[in-house]
Amino acid sequence: MKNPIRSGFKFVNDGTEFSVILANGTEKKNVALLIQENTVCPFITVRDLSELKSGNYDWAWGHYFKSFNKALKDYNERRKDLLRIQ
Repeated sequence: MKNPIRSGFKFVNDGTEFSVILANGTEKKNVALLIQENTVCPFITVRDLSELKSGNYDWAWGHYFKSFNKALKDYNERRKDLLRIQ
């Protein structure tokens, strides 16, 4: 099965829509930069984003940002960490 977690992928969790801006890794080990509109901190870097049996998506942890530039910096740092351990 092809990994759906890539730039442009959108998903809804409990009525909240998320869009993947950037993603790197595999289906099980990845880091992604998400955007959630209409919230105070719309940019989220997440680790190990995956689909649950329910159809919702979950992640191991997330860092929330008001600033895209700060979120992008965090994403790039987390991406480097991910590439080191793969």
